[in-house]
Amino acid sequence: MDTLQTMKIFVRVAQRSGFAAAARDLRMSAAAVTKHVAALEARIGARLFDRTTRSVSLTEAGRVYLERCMECLQAFEDADASVSELSNAPSGRLRVTAPIDLQRHVARILGRFLDAHPRVTAELQLSNRPVDLVHEGIDVALRIAPSLEGQFIARPLATTHVVVLASPLYLAKHGRPRKPQDLPAHRAILFSEPRPRADWVFERDGKQTRVELTATMLTNGGDALRSALVEGLGIGCCPSFVLDGELESGTLEQLVPEWTIVPPLRLFAIYPHRRFLPPKVRAFVDALRDAFGDGTHDPWSPRSSARPRARRGTAAVGRAG
Repeated sequence: MDTLQTMKIFVRVAQRSGFAAAARDLRMSAAAVTKHVAALEARIGARLFDRTTRSVSLTEAGRVYLERCMECLQAFEDADASVSELSNAPSGRLRVTAPIDLQRHVARILGRFLDAHPRVTAELQLSNRPVDLVHEGIDVALRIAPSLEGQFIARPLATTHVVVLASPLYLAKHGRPRKPQDLPAHRAILFSEPRPRADWVFERDGKQTRVELTATMLTNGGDALRSALVEGLGIGCCPSFVLDGELESGTLEQLVPEWTIVPPLRLFAIYPHRRFLPPKVRAFVDALRDAFGDGTHDPWSPRSSARPRARRGTAAVGRAG
């Protein structure tokens, strides 16, 4: 069987969570789709789907293989598009959505992008809640999550580490926690969207411990959370992209620095899977990767040096979780 065709069939079954639905999309019989997947499983020696009478879901091996398949398929599409779109300059309205606290980072990149592509106009929507890309007509969405799974193309851009912070004012008044188990005794300021998260997992030397914080204040805005921390209202778990030099200036101090909050969050650019991406989308995703990287680097960390040049061609399939 044609390996590329079999990979496409496998991906469509994963995206549609069913053999019959994938068969309809591909204009094939369900039996033919099943045959391709069975042959693929036999060739690689692993079960890719868990099947019941009511549902089809990816196994752990299936999730890993799906990500690699998407990388391969995207590379083929990029190769074709790199030739066919040479004469097509990016143009039209580009609709982008991003979390509220990425606005200063994204707006800067978008401004440079529009200067470079005068035939493109842009609309930037800010929301911490996942947006239905197809229903809302979004071209590119920026999502922050530990990982993604689902029916969209997801290109990793950056890693953002979460750290526990407090101001010298708060620490002088309430004392400094020395280990994660000390944190629940303190007042906590937490993010409320996309969903409140009060329990955190810390890791040190391969050992993990989970703690649950009690929220004194919830907010969906990083500026508000950062300001509340600076004012000494409590401690808080804050991603690196929200900070603006507070650690370097000493306005905020990192707590329990020997412990790492896991898993780290990652920034993804996602867009609906289309065989031929509009030049404006492809060019903007490239601009994001040139600015941020390939997903392995935290460009906002105080310890970061120069940002790495983006590597192209890495894609996964994803939906914000």
